[in-house]
Amino acid sequence: MKSQLSQRGVLRIGSLILAVMTCSWLPVSVQAQGSLETSAKTGTEIHGNGQFAPSKFGKIYYETEGSGSPVFLVAGGPGSSHTSFHPWFSRLAAEHTVVYLDNIGRGRSDRLEPQRSSEYTVERDAEDIEALRIALGYERISVIGHSYGGMPALAYALKYPQHVSRLVLSDTLLNAQSWQQNIDSVNFTARNQFPEIWEQLMQLRTRGVKSSADEYEDLYGKTELDIYWRDPDMESKLYQSGDKADASNSNVYLSFIGDDPEWQVGGTMKRYDPRPRMQFLTVPTLICVGRYDRVGTPKIAGEIKAALPAASSRLVVFERSGHRPWVEETDAYFSLLKDFFPIEDGNTVPKLSVQ
Repeated sequence: MKSQLSQRGVLRIGSLILAVMTCSWLPVSVQAQGSLETSAKTGTEIHGNGQFAPSKFGKIYYETEGSGSPVFLVAGGPGSSHTSFHPWFSRLAAEHTVVYLDNIGRGRSDRLEPQRSSEYTVERDAEDIEALRIALGYERISVIGHSYGGMPALAYALKYPQHVSRLVLSDTLLNAQSWQQNIDSVNFTARNQFPEIWEQLMQLRTRGVKSSADEYEDLYGKTELDIYWRDPDMESKLYQSGDKADASNSNVYLSFIGDDPEWQVGGTMKRYDPRPRMQFLTVPTLICVGRYDRVGTPKIAGEIKAALPAASSRLVVFERSGHRPWVEETDAYFSLLKDFFPIEDGNTVPKLSVQ
């Protein structure tokens, strides 16, 4: 679907310019705030000390922080744990219960048996969100999906709209086609900014080495910092637990994307496309993207916006960010979320005890 963007205006936040592209806006204001009222940065303190919720696929690991209307965080990858959300999203804990979850196959959650690897799908990941919502006893939740995590977050809202108060798709992708765009965009950067490494990668490919091979990944990894950040030095600000349980699960990644994941989409992602259903989604949806994101690019964000109803969705571009605006433009990002999320929700019920 051709991206249809209409630039209506520019909101200035200090030295930040948020370029806003939308056909119809939700009543969300973005105000300059030098310092948001937040709880202490307790995310790293609670990490690793969470609980498990039951599901038909196994136990789902989660952590909670704060109180108030619930906000579920869905991590990227696919294959990553929720670790990189810490301690940043503690900013929401002053007014919300922040729920950090590890999808099945990731982090401290149970794994599927190897013979069931074909069950690692976007739709199945959405069922983890539903299982956790039920276990915690919430009637309605808000959901933030980052990077790949935006795909199951959207899938969840499409299947269970009655249980979603707000949806945030942050630097995410849309379907198999946009995933291929992601691959092509990253390879374009590698080819043009790191030609000496690209030449070595092409030599490997002439020998039949696919991008899932360790020797290919080792070389490819040397090109990746520039695709995630406007300022690659920001990488050092990400929380690293040092716990093996938080390591990315490559088996999950390959199940989703196929055995040549940095070259061509395969796996269970190959034919995924939620666009036919998106025109009917009325859940208030905020799409965020960093101008310098080479993964979930502004072009892809525009395609997501174009596929959603204009009346219930908006798109905000962070002009000084890459793949994680909450790290590079922290105050602006959380000010936006603060205004977007309901502080109290009459359909929110207390959490149930989960063993």
